[in-house]
Amino acid sequence: MSLLAPRRPRPAPLGVTVAVRIAAALSFVYGLGCIALGSWLSVALATGRGMGADTHEYLVFRGVTTTIVFSFLAGAVFVTEAFLVLRGARGIGVMVVAGIVAFGGVVGEVIEAVTGGDPGSLAIGAGVIGAAALPAVLLLLPRAPRSAPPAAPEPAPGVTPSPQP
Repeated sequence: MSLLAPRRPRPAPLGVTVAVRIAAALSFVYGLGCIALGSWLSVALATGRGMGADTHEYLVFRGVTTTIVFSFLAGAVFVTEAFLVLRGARGIGVMVVAGIVAFGGVVGEVIEAVTGGDPGSLAIGAGVIGAAALPAVLLLLPRAPRSAPPAAPEPAPGVTPSPQP
């Protein structure tokens, strides 16, 4: 695209429904949870306390640091998108991150079920997957663009407007 080409118009912001407000609140809470998890893992890795694994092993250290980075990234996406959704954005970031969490959870639950997992643990995992996917599902519900304000001012209360030809 050249510098002289006309720009595409920005899409109109979407309406904010009750489902969108619930999705934004859940996204914000999930984001804070992800940031808390990343912070806790960072402190546990730095102090060596609170983990039941030897973090001096290369693969354990690599797994923990990857989880820390992904936790902070997911938390940042969830919190940022919560505010953007309330301003009329579609919420693609929430849908992508929640989809990744739900997909990974489904794969893990299937593996656990095939290998003979405990039914209670499977039920808890299904609840976590459902909770992770809920904001994405709520944001997929149809929303209309925000309506533009009327062109003519509304008449004063109690005054009958004159008929337009």
